[in-house]
Amino acid sequence: MRLLRDDPIPLYKQLLSEVRTRIATGEWAEGSRLPTEVTLAAELGVSRVTIRQALGAAVEAGLVVRVPGKGTFVAQGAQIRRSQGFVGHVVPHLSHTFNVQMLVGVESTLKAEGYQLIFCNSEGDLETEQRLLRMLETEGMAGCIIEPVYGDRAERVLRGWAAKHYPVVMIDRYVNGVEADLVASDHFAGGYAVVRHLIDQGYTDILYLAREPVHLSSIAERLRAYRAAMDDAGLAARSPFVMEGTIEGRLIQNLGSFTQDERQAVETIAGLLQSVERPEAIVAMNDLFAILVMEAAKLAGMRVPDDLALVGFDDMDFAAASNPPLTTVAQQSFQLGVQAASLLLTRIGGEPGPIRRVLLPTQLVVRSSSLSPQHTSTRAAVG
Repeated sequence: MRLLRDDPIPLYKQLLSEVRTRIATGEWAEGSRLPTEVTLAAELGVSRVTIRQALGAAVEAGLVVRVPGKGTFVAQGAQIRRSQGFVGHVVPHLSHTFNVQMLVGVESTLKAEGYQLIFCNSEGDLETEQRLLRMLETEGMAGCIIEPVYGDRAERVLRGWAAKHYPVVMIDRYVNGVEADLVASDHFAGGYAVVRHLIDQGYTDILYLAREPVHLSSIAERLRAYRAAMDDAGLAARSPFVMEGTIEGRLIQNLGSFTQDERQAVETIAGLLQSVERPEAIVAMNDLFAILVMEAAKLAGMRVPDDLALVGFDDMDFAAASNPPLTTVAQQSFQLGVQAASLLLTRIGGEPGPIRRVLLPTQLVVRSSSLSPQHTSTRAAVG
């Protein structure tokens, strides 16, 4: 066990959370005896008053029972009671329909099984995510579905949960080195299909455009697919055009009125389009960035697709209504939520087994932004 003295959560509540976790994962089986107060105090470096306070709260929660003269034991049925209650769902943002639909899928599946959902927004900040996860664990959630914030920090609550086999499912993306279940779209297959579409249109000079962090698993898979598709076609893949930005930066809020940061991004892309490095086609990391490319093309005096072919990823609500309509890759956002919640429920129910990686198929949606004058196809599908 490890308690964090600089954490705003009181030490006794942190210890109570540890007790809950060990019972939930089966590390402390029903009827097993807990370490003595003296042992726990020495191991954790805290006072016996803190230990008594935590164990008293555990008794009130029905997790343990005290037997005079014998010690403290895991209560019969404690794990069952632990599994009834609420599930946490943590995302880095909730500013577009993709995450909203995932949330609806998660909530509807959990509600059908009698669970409540506590939704939290980490706002793309790793420290906020850490705090939210510790809070949810302390409050005794049954498990968690998380769309993790990008970061290479070694000490993460999520990593500790995975090591303890705590019920947790990552959704849409993963953290390297975290051995936990994952439900995500097949970003590689979708990324490959959209690049292959451009190649089939006759484009050979194709650029991948993104913003940091490009090592975020979903974006990294799309970039890997771009390189693979170009290589398979015998074409030279360019180095990606990557713009600087804050980690998990805020998404575009108003497509009709860009912020100063978004306007600067448009100007940066316009500069590329007016340079000798201008490509024939651009693969944007997502639809939101594709919209910035469209605006940049106008600023540079170019027309999409006559002067520049363009594709995105996500099939957001505005993709079909953009001018011109945007070729993109559709994800099954609602089904992602359903699958993640269903997998989590099996883990809460005690199902053991190896880590599962569930990848849902994507669909290539072809619209006019990527069509050369010789082609008139309107829609295609993949896997």
